[in-house]
Amino acid sequence: MRSRLARYLLTLILPSGLLSLMFLTSLHHEEQALLRRHLEAAEELRLLAGARSLAGDVGMIASDVRLIASLPSLAAALDNGDEPSLAALSADLAALSASRRVYDQLRWIDERGMERVRVDYVQNQPFIVPGERLQNKAQRYYFTGTMHLAPGEIFVSPFDLNVEQDRVETPIKPTLRLGMPVQDAAGQARGIVIANYFGRYLLDRFSEATEAGDSVDRVNLLNRDGYWLKAPQSADEWGFMFGRKEHFGTRYPDAWTRIAGGERGQFEDAHGLWSFRTVRPLGAGMASATGSPLPASGASAPLGGDDYAWKLVSRVPAHTLKHTANRNLVGWALITLLFMGALLAGAFVLARAQRRRDALAENLRALNRRLEEKVRLRTEELQQQAIRDPLTGLFNRRYLDETLPREIHRALRDEEGLAVVMIDLDHFKAFNDQWGHEAGDSVLLGVAEALLDGLRASDIACRYGGEEILIVMPGADADEAVRRISAISAQVSNMGARVMGRNLPPVTFSAGVATVPEHGDNAEMLIRAADRALYMAKETGRDRVVVAHPPGSAD
Repeated sequence: MRSRLARYLLTLILPSGLLSLMFLTSLHHEEQALLRRHLEAAEELRLLAGARSLAGDVGMIASDVRLIASLPSLAAALDNGDEPSLAALSADLAALSASRRVYDQLRWIDERGMERVRVDYVQNQPFIVPGERLQNKAQRYYFTGTMHLAPGEIFVSPFDLNVEQDRVETPIKPTLRLGMPVQDAAGQARGIVIANYFGRYLLDRFSEATEAGDSVDRVNLLNRDGYWLKAPQSADEWGFMFGRKEHFGTRYPDAWTRIAGGERGQFEDAHGLWSFRTVRPLGAGMASATGSPLPASGASAPLGGDDYAWKLVSRVPAHTLKHTANRNLVGWALITLLFMGALLAGAFVLARAQRRRDALAENLRALNRRLEEKVRLRTEELQQQAIRDPLTGLFNRRYLDETLPREIHRALRDEEGLAVVMIDLDHFKAFNDQWGHEAGDSVLLGVAEALLDGLRASDIACRYGGEEILIVMPGADADEAVRRISAISAQVSNMGARVMGRNLPPVTFSAGVATVPEHGDNAEMLIRAADRALYMAKETGRDRVVVAHPPGSAD
């Protein structure tokens, strides 16, 4: 018995143990390298998502500024300037403010710099500022910068804090201003239209897009001079508005030198792993200028699209990198010890009976199959989580962004219909305020179940955001989409729900329908058309389905 055990130890177990130790060590190092690659890729994707969020918001604001500049009521005010025309323009701006709910101010400032019409968004509703409270903004950099532009061009201000009466407004209000010069019917310059965008919405969406899985806020948004617009520590933000000299470049001078001189990249230094990306949100026909709304900021200078830049910077601290590298070290050590113990036990078993060794091998194979099955199930679960909304079970926005362009291409290629439906629950904010978010979640879940029951198997329902749901209906024309969504609307209005023993009131929704190719041949055009139709449904009484007008037709 002892000689057989010694023979197995010397001829089989000891060499096998050494090889296994080398193999497990190699696997451990490979796992470390893989974790590092995944970390770097995750940081790059996070910055890319943040960059797309920022650029998308600026594009949306520019579209609204162009819309204001094309209003018939503005043209009448520019030509006449009388009280009825000013009142009509004020009403149109108030309607846009109430619809968007993201603009702190919408204004027409005449060629002398005097505010002629101003609509503020105060306490969740538009407020038309009376004439005696209008101010002269002739010395503001955004006024002079916009007045120097050619017709049709848009001025984009630096991202800063709102200033009223020559002081930074408190509580602070991050603001991005987009303006466009306007002319009367005779071609004479009549000032500018300008929108003050609530920058907090832009920063909140940026934070959501760049949120790390470990819930650590480590992405910095910097202006071209290295000052924080968004920082892990809020006390670092907006230093340039308060005369502070400290910025990212003074705190991390070596890192800032590399970041300021490059478009994008990754590097590691004593502070950790840095990832950065440059965002230039100004599109064609846009310009900016240096300057500040503060009275002592000095003269401004023009900025082109290449010079107007934000830097997205993330830092994974050195101690986090070390923790990640050593995260599974104890586990690998235990695996190694267990494996060596198993080899010793195997030598003893082999010495006693060959049959026991075979049984052990079979047990190991069964364990491996179970582990593979668990890995497979976990992988499928993660894949579903990546494309599903956790509350409603509908597909999420990411899946929509991947699927809708593909479906449009297929419909155009096969010359088949395709409908896109934008749904928004009526008065849902008031419902949440009255009944609570638990009741609101229950209603959203009920609406999602009604959609899944009423839609075809080929239809794709996605939670677009908040209470908005977007449905892609391959092969459907406008009539089919209206018929099916109307049936679902009737089912939803009759849906009963109880939360904490309380019967909830009926819920309705409004919907807008757009189709291929009548309303566009790409995702952006279709969604925009469906959104306009949804807005028409809301404006004409809610609880209805409206088909978008073809492009170029009168509303």
